[in-house]
Amino acid sequence: MQKLGGLLMLSVLPFTKVCLAAEMEIPHTSIAAGSPQWVASQGDQSSIDAIVDIGTMRQIGDALEVVIRWPYLPASYGPEPTEKNHVVCQADHAISFAVENGFTAADGQYHVKQVYEPESQREKEEQRDAEMAKIGNGFSSYGSDPRSLACWAAARKCDEQPFTWPPPPNTTPLENTAQAHEMNRDYNKAFVPTCTLE
Repeated sequence: MQKLGGLLMLSVLPFTKVCLAAEMEIPHTSIAAGSPQWVASQGDQSSIDAIVDIGTMRQIGDALEVVIRWPYLPASYGPEPTEKNHVVCQADHAISFAVENGFTAADGQYHVKQVYEPESQREKEEQRDAEMAKIGNGFSSYGSDPRSLACWAAARKCDEQPFTWPPPPNTTPLENTAQAHEMNRDYNKAFVPTCTLE
């Protein structure tokens, strides 16, 4: 079984050039340009390390449509899970929801398993997000997750700045104060695109 997992990994990854953005800069002109540009969210090939296509990312209304793959899950999970997400980059965190999911086969082809209605998916996610905000302390933030990566890439394109990942660390103090909240909002603003992607 372990051998099969290794074979699967070797057969999937040659079809995808994955960039560890910490090792290089990606020009802003390559973001949402229509050609695949895969970036690893963690860069450690762990089960939480997704790869995000910032090259074919596009804007749908106020959301970014982005393809996210999960190539480093154990082979026992089956074919490589792949999803198309809509990500709404808000002032303090991203809201995202799947509009399609499927898998990437060993030959590199993406196969759709399920398609979701974007409006109802967004409504569910916004409701869940509002409920979580009531439970939490009101502090949200961007991080090194794949959805934050998509927002960061779109914001870099809008600012005409090269893309590197991860973003600079958030040095906001953890105390629950108005000043810390304001500093956190300033940090998060850097993730919000200020233009329409074309």
